[in-house]
Amino acid sequence: MRRIRAGALFTSLTVLASGACEKTPRAPAATQTTQSAAPVLSHSDQLVLAAASIGLPPAGIQPGDLPDPTARGAQLLATYCTQCHALPAPTAHSATDWPGVTRRMWLRMDELPESLGVKAPTAAERYEILKYLTVNALRMSGSVLPAGHGRETFALVCSRCHALPDLRVHSRDDWPIVFARMERNMERMKVKTPTAQQTEDILSYLKTAGPAKRREAAKPPARPRRS
Repeated sequence: MRRIRAGALFTSLTVLASGACEKTPRAPAATQTTQSAAPVLSHSDQLVLAAASIGLPPAGIQPGDLPDPTARGAQLLATYCTQCHALPAPTAHSATDWPGVTRRMWLRMDELPESLGVKAPTAAERYEILKYLTVNALRMSGSVLPAGHGRETFALVCSRCHALPDLRVHSRDDWPIVFARMERNMERMKVKTPTAQQTEDILSYLKTAGPAKRREAAKPPARPRRS
């Protein structure tokens, strides 16, 4: 009789123990809870990322806004350059600077992985692009700026991003609009913008030294017709 009671008690304890085990949640596997940690950037990587966010190109333009948009150089510019970034205006650089800029861009295009699908222009196409950019490039002021109040401030601030422009490329009424656009470009490029006093001095100088009417751009020589 005692053996029967002992066996029944053992059976009851076994059932209770198994039920308790089923109610107790199992700890998830370590491999399931462990998440991949974010990679730690080295100091060099941080410098590269910081430098990449400085000096960004200004907002691009539409192909129809290019000078002589039907020219072959304009069409090639819109085809190749927009594969990686916004379409640049030819006036973004001077004729002296464009050869170095395009050479740097073409080197990058040549070295990019083929999987990215970026097509590089041929040697003949590069010649057409560079010729178009230099003909329609930013016209520089030359070695001497017209005298006037704000001249030094204009030279200091505007040379932060590009060569000093020829004041005759815009009229006195147009310069404030151009200056406002340049300020937006500087903000985008994270270049130090002029102070309120510098802005006042520059606009005063441009309105005084600038021409009453905009000087028309010189047209490139016409190509000789083949007989």
